[in-house]
Amino acid sequence: METNIVDSRFEACVPKTCGNDQNISYPFYIQGTQKPFCGQPGFELTCGHGFPILDLINTQYTVHSIFYHNHSLRASNPAFSQPNASSCVAPAQNLTVGKYRFVLAPNQREVFVFYGCDLAALARGVRERRIGCSAENETRSVVGLDREDRNLRLARENCKGGVVNATVEDGEGGVGEALRKGFLLSWIASNCTQCASSGGRCGFDTDPNSYAFRCYCPDGPHVVKCAPPPESETTGHKFVVIPATGKGN
Repeated sequence: METNIVDSRFEACVPKTCGNDQNISYPFYIQGTQKPFCGQPGFELTCGHGFPILDLINTQYTVHSIFYHNHSLRASNPAFSQPNASSCVAPAQNLTVGKYRFVLAPNQREVFVFYGCDLAALARGVRERRIGCSAENETRSVVGLDREDRNLRLARENCKGGVVNATVEDGEGGVGEALRKGFLLSWIASNCTQCASSGGRCGFDTDPNSYAFRCYCPDGPHVVKCAPPPESETTGHKFVVIPATGKGN
């Protein structure tokens, strides 16, 4: 029986699961579990608290779902993950996604989260939008208001703990639930469709001399997709895996 060699990068880039059993594959990879060449630079994830974690501009976000078919994901700020309005809300940072790898999906809502609010000084409509107490001062509250809310000025005057801008996918269930559900991001990365359809596994060669997308195939890396084997070589083969040199071709 004739023996063929299977490139180890093809073997290394098999999809993995992380946290809530989500499938993790290109352009993402799990730090410490998958090799960096299995994903695109800047798309590394870590596993923690039952979910994949994505770092955006030095702020960590919980990834709830990844939608590979349309290159998007749903994520949320863990600071807003408290279960109900009796829990305290930790300080958060403004949502910043950069401009090269991720963009906010369209048709979402912008929310302002006010910390250190004196509820007694706020209108009833604002009090109803309380999402918890301030972790830094539990006698004060945190409220969330839509960008178009007519009470924004009143909140700015009576909430002394700062304000954070956030984005939510929708407002169903109230602002607290919307913040827990999170927002949608679209990603910008090389298209994996042709490679995956040809039986390959997508990755990225970070060698400075190439620094480009690669399709890892049983016979080695290719530029776009795997080459179909000659008809005479489709049967009677035994495959073995040998270490790769780390270089693309």
